Amino acid sequence: MHLPSDLVFRVLIWGTVILASLVTGLVITGAVIQFQRDRQNRRRITLFQAWERDLTDHLFSASGTATPFPEIAKRDRPVFQKFLARYHSTLAGQEAEALKSLYLQLGVHDSLPARLQHRLAMVRAQAAQEIGAFRLTEYLEKVVPLLTDPIPYVTHLAAQALTRSGDLRYAQPVLDWVLREERYQRDRLLRVLEGFGPEFLPWLEEHLDPPEVAPEPWILFALLAGSHRHRPSEPRLLKLIGTPQVDIQASALKALAALADPLTYPKVEPLARHEAWPIRAQAAKALGLIGGPDAVPSLMELTCDPVYEVRRNAAQGLADLGHAGTSALTWLAEDPTADRFARDIARERLEWTDERGHQ
Repeated sequence: MHLPSDLVFRVLIWGTVILASLVTGLVITGAVIQFQRDRQNRRRITLFQAWERDLTDHLFSASGTATPFPEIAKRDRPVFQKFLARYHSTLAGQEAEALKSLYLQLGVHDSLPARLQHRLAMVRAQAAQEIGAFRLTEYLEKVVPLLTDPIPYVTHLAAQALTRSGDLRYAQPVLDWVLREERYQRDRLLRVLEGFGPEFLPWLEEHLDPPEVAPEPWILFALLAGSHRHRPSEPRLLKLIGTPQVDIQASALKALAALADPLTYPKVEPLARHEAWPIRAQAAKALGLIGGPDAVPSLMELTCDPVYEVRRNAAQGLADLGHAGTSALTWLAEDPTADRFARDIARERLEWTDERGHQ
């Protein structure tokens, strides 16, 4: 079947016109949306700049008398909420309380329960952030369900709100949330758990199941003890390096290295000969920080280890010992009869320390 040529021509013309109209409409729509966003951003920046000046006058008046903060237009209150939540984390003491008073004067805190259940993730996240920033403890129970929110940044802000309260009643749900995450994410989430403060570590010791039953929480315990430099946790860490789980032992050794207590050397040194290379690698790092000259023989032996990470940590451990360790590395690098892997790692570490002026 053949269509008349003039009909085909008209179809092509109208098809081209319709397609061009659709493309033009999409371009115009995109341009309008971008223009509106640019205008909103410019307005937000202008408001933030003005509020920063007003906030400085309000909090740090040279006369000693607080300057009243200007009235906030109703249409600008959502932006002002974000402004206050952003700056509250940079203040403490009376200034933080004054900022909280400004927030409460807005009267928007009454809407927090509804906003925590809002269909939009950004609204839920903002509500959780406000509760955490301004320590609105009366709303914390309503934040707990957000720990199972499908949007990751909502759960993150919910966890921050709960930990910033310092209330250990919420330690278990936050801990459960961290343990549900992939292990590679947990180092990043340690900063959230640190919000509970140093009392969180004794709470963990009291409430966690034994390591052989639930090893994962004890890995977090060790990492937190190291990041907090929490010396009261040292006895527990020394017990953990004797557990059969490699990940717990490695984490506990990492924490003991951070504590750098020379008295732990007799317990750590035997692990330099452990069959699992992650244990030997962490032991090498720890010995360099706690062993002193007595650690040189063990570290020299580890520079010949078949695993590169162990050799690298052993060489770094020797460098951390100061003159005694550097002298051992120099001898090793110049000894033609030494293991070639050990010579290479010694030369590499000596070059590294020389570049940085570490002798």
